[in-house]
Amino acid sequence: MAAHWPELATALTEQAVDTVDALLRGLEVLVQRGRLSPAECQVLTTPAQRLKHCAVHAQQIIRFQSGRVRQSHEKIDLAYVVESVLQERRDELALQGITVRRKFKPVELLIDPTLGYGLTQAMLDWSVRLGAHIDLRLDQAHEPPRARLSMKILTAEPPSQAEVFMDNIQWLLLRQIAATDGGIELHREVVADGVVLTACFKRVLNAPSSSAELHTADGTPSTVFKTVSGAYVLVCSASPETRLRALGIVKQLGVTADGVASAAQTLAAMRDRDVHLLILDEDSPPADIGQLRHDLAAMHPNLAVLRLVVPRARAKAPKDGDTAVMAEKMKVPVDALEQSLGSAVMFTLSNVI
Repeated sequence: MAAHWPELATALTEQAVDTVDALLRGLEVLVQRGRLSPAECQVLTTPAQRLKHCAVHAQQIIRFQSGRVRQSHEKIDLAYVVESVLQERRDELALQGITVRRKFKPVELLIDPTLGYGLTQAMLDWSVRLGAHIDLRLDQAHEPPRARLSMKILTAEPPSQAEVFMDNIQWLLLRQIAATDGGIELHREVVADGVVLTACFKRVLNAPSSSAELHTADGTPSTVFKTVSGAYVLVCSASPETRLRALGIVKQLGVTADGVASAAQTLAAMRDRDVHLLILDEDSPPADIGQLRHDLAAMHPNLAVLRLVVPRARAKAPKDGDTAVMAEKMKVPVDALEQSLGSAVMFTLSNVI
Protein backbone atom coordinates (compact mmCIF):
# COMPACT_ATOMS: atom_id res chain seq x y z
CA MET A 1 0.00 0.00 0.00
CA ALA A 2 2.91 2.34 0.71
CA ALA A 3 3.71 2.46 -3.02
CA HIS A 4 0.23 3.79 -3.73
CA TRP A 5 0.27 6.73 -1.31
CA PRO A 6 1.12 9.28 -4.06
CA GLU A 7 -1.85 8.11 -6.13
CA LEU A 8 -4.11 8.18 -3.07
CA ALA A 9 -2.97 11.68 -2.14
CA THR A 10 -3.50 12.83 -5.72
CA ALA A 11 -7.02 11.39 -5.78
CA LEU A 12 -7.88 13.04 -2.46
CA THR A 13 -6.59 16.46 -3.50
CA GLU A 14 -8.33 16.31 -6.89
CA GLN A 15 -11.59 15.45 -5.13
CA ALA A 16 -11.09 18.33 -2.70
CA VAL A 17 -10.49 20.82 -5.51
CA ASP A 18 -13.52 19.60 -7.50
CA THR A 19 -15.74 19.72 -4.40
CA VAL A 20 -14.67 23.25 -3.47
CA ASP A 21 -15.22 24.43 -7.05
CA ALA A 22 -18.76 22.97 -6.95
CA LEU A 23 -19.37 24.68 -3.59
CA LEU A 24 -18.18 28.04 -4.90
CA ARG A 25 -20.40 27.75 -7.97
CA GLY A 26 -23.34 26.97 -5.69
CA LEU A 27 -22.63 30.02 -3.56
CA GLU A 28 -22.54 32.21 -6.67
CA VAL A 29 -25.97 30.88 -7.69
CA LEU A 30 -27.38 31.63 -4.24
CA VAL A 31 -26.06 35.20 -4.43
CA GLN A 32 -27.52 35.69 -7.91
CA ARG A 33 -30.93 34.48 -6.68
CA GLY A 34 -30.84 36.75 -3.66
CA ARG A 35 -30.74 33.85 -1.21
CA LEU A 36 -27.35 34.90 0.12
CA SER A 37 -25.83 38.36 0.57
CA PRO A 38 -22.34 39.07 -0.80
CA ALA A 39 -21.05 39.48 2.77
CA GLU A 40 -22.51 36.13 3.82
CA CYS A 41 -21.07 34.55 0.70
CA GLN A 42 -17.60 35.89 1.55
CA VAL A 43 -17.77 34.30 5.01
CA LEU A 44 -18.26 30.90 3.37
CA THR A 45 -15.97 31.51 0.40
CA THR A 46 -12.86 32.35 2.42
CA PRO A 47 -12.47 28.97 4.21
CA ALA A 48 -13.45 27.14 1.02
CA GLN A 49 -10.68 28.92 -0.89
CA ARG A 50 -8.21 28.07 1.87
CA LEU A 51 -9.13 24.40 1.56
CA LYS A 52 -8.67 24.58 -2.21
CA HIS A 53 -5.27 26.26 -1.87
CA CYS A 54 -4.22 23.58 0.60
CA ALA A 55 -5.20 20.85 -1.87
CA VAL A 56 -3.38 22.61 -4.73
CA HIS A 57 -0.24 22.93 -2.59
CA ALA A 58 -0.42 19.21 -1.81
CA GLN A 59 -0.72 18.47 -5.55
CA GLN A 60 2.38 20.57 -6.21
CA ILE A 61 4.35 18.78 -3.49
CA ILE A 62 3.45 15.40 -5.00
CA ARG A 63 4.36 16.55 -8.50
CA PHE A 64 7.75 17.93 -7.43
CA GLN A 65 8.52 14.98 -5.14
CA SER A 66 7.70 12.43 -7.85
CA GLY A 67 10.65 13.59 -9.92
CA ARG A 68 8.45 14.03 -13.00
CA VAL A 69 9.21 17.77 -13.18
CA ARG A 70 11.46 18.36 -16.17
CA GLN A 71 13.62 21.38 -15.43
CA SER A 72 15.11 23.77 -17.96
CA HIS A 73 17.57 26.12 -16.28
CA GLU A 74 17.55 29.50 -17.98
CA LYS A 75 18.95 32.94 -17.27
CA ILE A 76 16.14 34.97 -15.74
CA ASP A 77 15.79 38.31 -13.99
CA LEU A 78 14.50 37.33 -10.54
CA ALA A 79 13.13 40.81 -9.87
CA TYR A 80 10.99 40.50 -12.98
CA VAL A 81 9.62 37.14 -11.82
CA VAL A 82 8.77 38.46 -8.35
CA GLU A 83 7.10 41.57 -9.75
CA SER A 84 5.08 39.38 -12.13
CA VAL A 85 3.72 37.42 -9.16
CA LEU A 86 2.87 40.60 -7.26
CA GLN A 87 1.06 42.10 -10.24
CA GLU A 88 -0.86 38.88 -10.86
CA ARG A 89 -2.03 38.77 -7.23
CA ARG A 90 -2.52 42.52 -6.84
CA ASP A 91 -6.32 42.43 -6.56
CA GLU A 92 -6.31 39.43 -4.24
CA LEU A 93 -3.81 41.06 -1.87
CA ALA A 94 -5.77 44.33 -1.88
CA LEU A 95 -8.99 42.52 -0.96
CA GLN A 96 -7.20 40.90 1.98
CA GLY A 97 -5.80 44.25 3.15
CA ILE A 98 -2.21 43.12 2.57
CA THR A 99 0.40 45.72 1.67
CA VAL A 100 3.76 44.89 0.09
CA ARG A 101 6.70 47.27 0.02
CA ARG A 102 9.55 46.19 -2.20
CA LYS A 103 13.13 47.18 -2.80
CA PHE A 104 14.78 45.32 -5.65
CA LYS A 105 18.23 45.20 -7.15
CA PRO A 106 18.64 43.48 -10.54
CA VAL A 107 19.78 39.88 -10.04
CA GLU A 108 20.14 37.25 -12.75
CA LEU A 109 19.94 33.55 -11.93
CA LEU A 110 20.16 30.20 -13.63
CA ILE A 111 16.90 28.57 -12.62
CA ASP A 112 13.90 26.86 -14.14
CA PRO A 113 11.45 29.75 -14.72
CA THR A 114 8.42 27.77 -13.57
CA LEU A 115 10.23 26.71 -10.41
CA GLY A 116 11.25 30.30 -9.64
CA TYR A 117 7.71 31.48 -10.16
CA GLY A 118 6.31 28.69 -7.97
CA LEU A 119 8.81 29.45 -5.21
CA THR A 120 7.81 33.12 -5.15
CA GLN A 121 4.13 32.21 -4.99
CA ALA A 122 4.78 29.76 -2.15
CA MET A 123 6.86 32.30 -0.18
CA LEU A 124 4.03 34.79 -0.46
CA ASP A 125 1.47 32.19 0.65
CA TRP A 126 3.63 31.33 3.68
CA SER A 127 4.06 34.98 4.60
CA VAL A 128 0.53 36.40 4.33
CA ARG A 129 -0.88 34.13 7.04
CA LEU A 130 1.41 35.81 9.62
CA GLY A 131 0.61 39.46 8.96
CA ALA A 132 -0.76 42.08 6.59
CA HIS A 133 2.39 44.17 6.04
CA ILE A 134 5.32 42.71 4.10
CA ASP A 135 8.71 44.24 3.30
CA LEU A 136 10.14 42.43 0.28
CA ARG A 137 13.83 42.73 -0.53
CA LEU A 138 15.98 41.35 -3.33
CA ASP A 139 19.74 41.84 -3.28
CA GLN A 140 23.00 40.04 -3.86
CA ALA A 141 25.83 38.91 -1.58
CA HIS A 142 29.30 38.60 -3.13
CA GLU A 143 31.18 36.30 -0.73
CA PRO A 144 30.07 33.66 -1.49
CA PRO A 145 27.97 34.83 -4.46
CA ARG A 146 24.33 34.47 -3.52
CA ALA A 147 21.07 36.11 -4.51
CA ARG A 148 18.74 36.71 -1.57
CA LEU A 149 14.99 37.12 -1.71
CA SER A 150 13.56 37.98 1.70
CA MET A 151 10.06 38.68 2.93
CA LYS A 152 9.79 40.39 6.29
CA ILE A 153 6.33 40.19 7.82
CA LEU A 154 5.86 43.11 10.20
CA THR A 155 3.86 42.34 13.36
CA ALA A 156 2.85 44.35 16.42
CA GLU A 157 4.47 41.72 18.62
CA PRO A 158 6.64 38.71 17.74
CA PRO A 159 4.60 35.60 16.93
CA SER A 160 5.24 32.40 18.80
CA GLN A 161 8.11 30.13 17.78
CA ALA A 162 5.62 27.30 17.26
CA GLU A 163 3.60 29.36 14.78
CA VAL A 164 6.65 30.28 12.73
CA PHE A 165 8.50 26.96 12.78
CA MET A 166 5.58 24.59 12.32
CA ASP A 167 5.89 22.42 9.22
CA ASN A 168 2.58 23.43 7.64
CA ILE A 169 1.59 22.74 4.03
CA GLN A 170 3.10 26.03 2.77
CA TRP A 171 6.47 25.29 4.39
CA LEU A 172 6.49 21.70 3.09
CA LEU A 173 5.87 23.03 -0.43
CA LEU A 174 8.72 25.53 -0.07
CA ARG A 175 11.09 22.80 1.11
CA GLN A 176 10.10 20.56 -1.79
CA ILE A 177 10.65 23.31 -4.36
CA ALA A 178 14.07 24.08 -2.85
CA ALA A 179 15.00 20.37 -2.88
CA THR A 180 13.83 20.01 -6.48
CA ASP A 181 16.02 22.90 -7.62
CA GLY A 182 18.98 21.87 -5.50
CA GLY A 183 20.46 25.36 -5.46
CA ILE A 184 18.13 27.11 -3.02
CA GLU A 185 18.48 27.47 0.76
CA LEU A 186 15.54 28.54 2.93
CA HIS A 187 15.69 30.32 6.29
CA ARG A 188 12.96 31.53 8.64
CA GLU A 189 13.52 33.51 11.81
CA VAL A 190 11.67 35.54 14.41
CA VAL A 191 12.95 39.11 14.88
CA ALA A 192 11.93 41.91 17.21
CA ASP A 193 9.33 43.40 14.87
CA GLY A 194 8.15 40.33 12.98
CA VAL A 195 9.27 37.32 10.96
CA VAL A 196 11.74 37.01 8.08
CA LEU A 197 11.59 34.34 5.38
CA THR A 198 14.66 34.22 3.10
CA ALA A 199 15.52 32.21 0.01
CA CYS A 200 19.21 32.16 -0.97
CA PHE A 201 20.06 31.18 -4.56
CA LYS A 202 23.46 29.65 -5.32
CA ARG A 203 23.38 29.80 -9.12
CA VAL A 204 23.61 33.56 -9.38
CA LEU A 205 25.23 35.11 -12.46
CA ASN A 206 27.47 38.13 -12.50
CA ALA A 207 25.70 41.30 -11.49
CA PRO A 208 25.14 44.01 -14.16
CA SER A 209 27.91 46.57 -14.56
CA SER A 210 25.88 48.95 -12.43
CA SER A 211 24.48 47.21 -9.38
CA ALA A 212 22.68 50.31 -8.16
CA GLU A 213 18.93 50.25 -7.97
CA LEU A 214 16.98 51.34 -11.01
CA HIS A 215 14.93 54.47 -10.51
CA THR A 216 12.03 56.10 -12.25
CA ALA A 217 12.04 59.67 -13.54
CA ASP A 218 10.82 61.02 -10.20
CA GLY A 219 13.66 59.33 -8.31
CA THR A 220 11.64 56.54 -6.70
CA PRO A 221 12.94 52.97 -6.91
CA SER A 222 11.67 51.04 -9.90
CA THR A 223 10.36 47.53 -9.31
CA VAL A 224 10.01 46.44 -12.94
CA PHE A 225 13.22 45.90 -14.88
CA LYS A 226 11.69 44.59 -18.06
CA THR A 227 8.56 46.47 -18.94
CA VAL A 228 5.76 44.92 -20.94
CA SER A 229 3.77 48.12 -21.10
CA GLY A 230 4.50 48.51 -24.82
CA ALA A 231 3.42 44.98 -25.74
CA TYR A 232 0.28 44.19 -27.71
CA VAL A 233 -1.49 40.84 -27.32
CA LEU A 234 -4.37 39.28 -29.25
CA VAL A 235 -6.70 36.71 -27.70
CA CYS A 236 -8.38 34.56 -30.38
CA SER A 237 -11.25 32.37 -29.21
CA ALA A 238 -14.71 31.43 -30.42
CA SER A 239 -15.85 31.43 -26.78
CA PRO A 240 -16.83 34.92 -25.52
CA GLU A 241 -16.39 33.74 -21.94
CA THR A 242 -12.84 32.51 -22.52
CA ARG A 243 -11.94 35.70 -24.41
CA LEU A 244 -13.16 37.87 -21.53
CA ARG A 245 -11.37 35.77 -18.91
CA ALA A 246 -8.09 35.82 -20.80
CA LEU A 247 -8.32 39.53 -21.61
CA GLY A 248 -8.98 40.37 -17.97
CA ILE A 249 -5.90 38.45 -16.86
CA VAL A 250 -3.63 39.92 -19.55
CA LYS A 251 -4.75 43.51 -18.95
CA GLN A 252 -4.06 43.16 -15.22
CA LEU A 253 -0.41 42.73 -16.18
CA GLY A 254 -0.39 46.19 -17.74
CA VAL A 255 -0.41 44.78 -21.28
CA THR A 256 -2.58 46.15 -24.09
CA ALA A 257 -4.81 43.38 -25.46
CA ASP A 258 -7.79 42.85 -27.75
CA GLY A 259 -10.08 39.90 -28.38
CA VAL A 260 -10.81 38.41 -31.82
CA ALA A 261 -13.00 35.49 -32.88
CA SER A 262 -11.79 34.59 -36.38
CA ALA A 263 -8.82 34.42 -38.72
CA ALA A 264 -10.07 37.50 -40.60
CA GLN A 265 -10.24 39.58 -37.40
CA THR A 266 -6.82 38.34 -36.29
CA LEU A 267 -5.11 39.23 -39.58
CA ALA A 268 -6.89 42.59 -39.71
CA ALA A 269 -5.54 43.45 -36.24
CA MET A 270 -2.04 42.45 -37.38
CA ARG A 271 -2.26 44.80 -40.33
CA ASP A 272 -3.10 47.70 -38.04
CA ARG A 273 -0.22 47.29 -35.56
CA ASP A 274 2.61 45.02 -34.38
CA VAL A 275 1.39 42.03 -32.39
CA HIS A 276 3.88 40.56 -29.90
CA LEU A 277 1.86 37.55 -28.77
CA LEU A 278 -1.18 35.63 -29.99
CA ILE A 279 -3.17 33.63 -27.42
CA LEU A 280 -5.02 30.99 -29.44
CA ASP A 281 -7.86 29.03 -27.85
CA GLU A 282 -7.62 25.47 -29.19
CA ASP A 283 -10.39 24.24 -26.89
CA SER A 284 -12.90 26.64 -28.52
CA PRO A 285 -11.10 27.53 -31.76
CA PRO A 286 -12.41 29.91 -34.41
CA ALA A 287 -14.32 28.22 -37.21
CA ASP A 288 -11.57 29.12 -39.69
CA ILE A 289 -8.63 27.99 -37.56
CA GLY A 290 -7.19 26.06 -40.52
CA GLN A 291 -6.95 29.27 -42.53
CA LEU A 292 -5.52 31.08 -39.51
CA ARG A 293 -2.72 28.53 -39.10
CA HIS A 294 -1.92 28.69 -42.82
CA ASP A 295 -1.75 32.48 -42.86
CA LEU A 296 0.32 32.63 -39.66
CA ALA A 297 2.84 30.17 -41.08
CA ALA A 298 3.00 32.04 -44.39
CA MET A 299 3.01 35.66 -43.21
CA HIS A 300 3.94 35.65 -39.51
CA PRO A 301 6.19 32.60 -38.95
CA ASN A 302 8.04 34.22 -36.03
CA LEU A 303 4.99 35.32 -34.06
CA ALA A 304 4.88 33.90 -30.53
CA VAL A 305 1.72 31.83 -30.04
CA LEU A 306 0.48 30.74 -26.62
CA ARG A 307 -2.13 28.00 -26.91
CA LEU A 308 -5.08 27.43 -24.60
CA VAL A 309 -5.67 23.69 -24.49
CA VAL A 310 -8.13 21.19 -23.05
CA PRO A 311 -8.13 20.71 -19.26
CA ARG A 312 -5.41 18.56 -17.73
CA ALA A 313 -7.70 15.60 -17.12
CA ARG A 314 -8.33 15.23 -20.87
CA ALA A 315 -5.01 16.39 -22.25
CA LYS A 316 -2.54 13.84 -23.64
CA ALA A 317 0.73 13.45 -21.80
CA PRO A 318 3.67 15.17 -23.52
CA LYS A 319 6.13 12.99 -25.39
CA ASP A 320 9.79 12.88 -24.50
CA GLY A 321 12.20 15.12 -26.33
CA ASP A 322 13.32 18.73 -26.22
CA THR A 323 10.90 19.86 -28.93
CA ALA A 324 7.93 18.41 -27.10
CA VAL A 325 9.02 19.95 -23.81
CA MET A 326 9.38 23.39 -25.39
CA ALA A 327 5.95 23.00 -26.98
CA GLU A 328 4.45 22.22 -23.58
CA LYS A 329 5.78 25.53 -22.24
CA MET A 330 3.61 27.36 -24.77
CA LYS A 331 0.40 25.72 -23.53
CA VAL A 332 -2.01 26.81 -20.79
CA PRO A 333 -4.98 24.64 -19.73
CA VAL A 334 -8.28 26.45 -20.18
CA ASP A 335 -9.35 25.35 -16.71
CA ALA A 336 -6.29 27.00 -15.14
CA LEU A 337 -6.24 30.45 -16.76
CA GLU A 338 -6.27 32.33 -13.47
CA GLN A 339 -3.41 30.22 -12.10
CA SER A 340 -1.19 29.95 -15.17
CA LEU A 341 -1.95 32.43 -17.95
CA GLY A 342 -0.44 35.53 -16.35
CA SER A 343 2.97 33.97 -15.73
CA ALA A 344 2.99 32.31 -19.16
CA VAL A 345 2.30 35.65 -20.86
CA MET A 346 4.97 37.49 -18.85
CA PHE A 347 7.66 34.86 -19.55
CA THR A 348 6.78 34.71 -23.24
CA LEU A 349 6.80 38.48 -23.67
CA SER A 350 10.12 38.76 -21.83
CA ASN A 351 11.70 36.81 -24.69
CA VAL A 352 10.09 38.69 -27.57
CA ILE A 353 10.22 42.39 -26.61
